[in-house]
Amino acid sequence: MSTSPTYDEASQVLGAQPFSRLLGARLSRFDEGRATLEIPLRPEHRQQDGFAHGGLVAYSADNAMTFAGGSVLGARVLTASMTIDYLAPARGDVLRAEAEVRHRSDRQAICDCTVSTRIDGEWAVCAVARGRIRTTSPSPSS
Repeated sequence: MSTSPTYDEASQVLGAQPFSRLLGARLSRFDEGRATLEIPLRPEHRQQDGFAHGGLVAYSADNAMTFAGGSVLGARVLTASMTIDYLAPARGDVLRAEAEVRHRSDRQAICDCTVSTRIDGEWAVCAVARGRIRTTSPSPSS
């Protein structure tokens, strides 16, 4: 099985993603089975009513779950599936996606994620998601 990446290695992977750099995403937590991704909300992240765009909310959940899955499966992982439920408009100045592995096997992990926004110093949940993260490394029998 692959060796789990460190926080510094995971941060380097995030930094190597041009889209993540464009959004200003950063890992604020990365340890076994957990990852937290934060994005300072800028005007260009918002839709016409001033809320963070739903695509940004989905991106944050997707990437946080992929990093959480990668923390137990190794660095070579992709999202295989994801569902998201939007619970409230994403307002505020920071978007935070906190993901946790709920189940894992040798080649995949099921992760849950809560996405929140910071409004006047308080965190408010705006979405929840579940994803299946799978390794792209060859199976041992390959």
